[in-house]
Amino acid sequence: MSEEFPEDVVELAEEYLDACNGDAASRTDEVQEELEYWQEQADEFEEGTPMHEMAVEERDEFQERLEKISEQGERRSELRTELLTRTSKEFAPQGDWIDETVISALTHALLSERRDRILIGDHAIPEDTDSLSKKDMVTIAKNVHVVAEHAVDSNETIDEVWEKMSTDKVLPITRTIARSDSPLSAGGISEKLGEDGPDDPGANLRYVITSSEYHPYYREDGEWTFSLLGEYTSREFGLETVEAEPETEDPEEEVEEDKQFSFDDISEEKTGDGSE
Repeated sequence: MSEEFPEDVVELAEEYLDACNGDAASRTDEVQEELEYWQEQADEFEEGTPMHEMAVEERDEFQERLEKISEQGERRSELRTELLTRTSKEFAPQGDWIDETVISALTHALLSERRDRILIGDHAIPEDTDSLSKKDMVTIAKNVHVVAEHAVDSNETIDEVWEKMSTDKVLPITRTIARSDSPLSAGGISEKLGEDGPDDPGANLRYVITSSEYHPYYREDGEWTFSLLGEYTSREFGLETVEAEPETEDPEEEVEEDKQFSFDDISEEKTGDGSE
């Protein structure tokens, strides 16, 4: 293992979270603007004059700041890659891997948000850890492994998960869950979908999570939301075009309906006039 990174996963998670503090993008823009301003002043003032020397001094200072921010960004990216690479091979729902710092770092690395638990199928980690069977542990580990692996180097499993989430029957449910600020019961999903929705959303979701060892949804007390796998997959493939049934009188004419949806659109729907 490289000496550039802490061997202890909790220490690695702490260093990654520390590197994520602050708005690097915002600081980069501000420093870049200052650098360009002082470069213009240095170009305008005659060399050897006090104003030229001041402009050069300021320019060099902001150049150093920009280089430091760039170095910090590179380090943050390296730490994220190292954390996810280890996760894709070593994660287990036990020991240091369920430490709150590690859970926070993993969810941030995968979802860009710090969370205090990982959701998979019917289980929430770390609170359900003590009640897990060995088979449950296998399922949870595989689900976390495949997400982390895709985030580092892609894989076909995530494509297959998205296919299950985006079938004609399940896609409306997936979109409804994505638009909701909180978990929904099967009845709540049906109410939002109206008459055009599937008859039994709960049955469709149960089929998805029982037909494979990869579980894109999470169920608690009869209410549904995305699992870690489902939320990650939706964000990765939410802009994909899903082929619709042809809507034409000519059976030989093929028509594709753009059913694209994005999490930006969902956010706007939540806050706009059409909020649900």
